[in-house]
Amino acid sequence: MKGLPAAATSFATVYIDGLEVNTITGEVIIPHYVSIYCNQSKPQQSLASCRSVDHYAEYVTHVDRRKLPPHDLHRLRDYVDYAHGEWRRTEVDCRITIPQLRVLEKLHGLVLYRNHIVLSQVELAKALHVVPANLMKKLQPLIDRDFIRVETSRSGNMRTGDIKVLTNPTLIYRGYEKEQQAAVKAWYSPRMARTQYSAEMPALVA
Repeated sequence: MKGLPAAATSFATVYIDGLEVNTITGEVIIPHYVSIYCNQSKPQQSLASCRSVDHYAEYVTHVDRRKLPPHDLHRLRDYVDYAHGEWRRTEVDCRITIPQLRVLEKLHGLVLYRNHIVLSQVELAKALHVVPANLMKKLQPLIDRDFIRVETSRSGNMRTGDIKVLTNPTLIYRGYEKEQQAAVKAWYSPRMARTQYSAEMPALVA
């Protein structure tokens, strides 16, 4: 350390509860951790700015997914049970069919962060085991139930050949519970009805 003889500094350090403490100066030396953001010069854009697979790849580089909660199927399975119980109690059929559930489970596995999926249409069709020409036909039952919202070059501002899928955060969400609750509120808010904004509140842009 600056200003101290080498002999003094060699015996001046002790470890207390995992912290390195200099016994002469009382200084607590915090271990140096390298952040994943240290070499990033660009600010993160909002999801609304993601117009292609490349844009989304840049978007998720700003997310440290190591710190996210476990991504499991509990939320989706809980909703399936709730919908079945609601049908039995009220005779209002809000059940998720088995084919719809299978597609939702595959989409669950494709979510990297929050409720976003941005892929090429060819890649998504391959993941869902359909030919690209039948991709929208496969997704349409989920769109009709508002389980997902979709943008392509025809229906939105996506690059030709790419597709953005937003899953209903009530069913599929990869993130913290507080963020998920805000995303659910945004999903059902008329003010946030447009697809590109429905996955995230302005204050929650990561």
